[in-house]
Amino acid sequence: MAELSKSIELQPITSQPPNYDLDDSSQHVSLGYPEVPTTVPSQVTDYLPLSLCTMLYCFLPIGLIALLYSIRVREANLAGDQARAQRASRIACVLNILAVVSAGITVVSVMLPIMFCSLDNANC
Repeated sequence: MAELSKSIELQPITSQPPNYDLDDSSQHVSLGYPEVPTTVPSQVTDYLPLSLCTMLYCFLPIGLIALLYSIRVREANLAGDQARAQRASRIACVLNILAVVSAGITVVSVMLPIMFCSLDNANC
């Protein structure tokens, strides 16, 4: 056992590891297939989660129409029709804003008479 430990001598490492330059364009490998562009066309925002929330929690009729337009945006995105997707997205956004505003107006118009009635019980 003593002979084994005497025969192993550790040497310091003096050489550098190999440099693998991955940014070198001269090492491009072609497999014979045509190059396909990897850019994905930009997707138009569909406002689907907002449409679901406005349909369920704010104002059902306007929220339902906004949901239908959000689905149209998704379909147009899948078809690659940017113009139709942008048009439907804009309508869905406006309908969602309208549903939230109308729900706010409804809540305020219902809550104000209740608050004033509770303050002055004689006039209710």
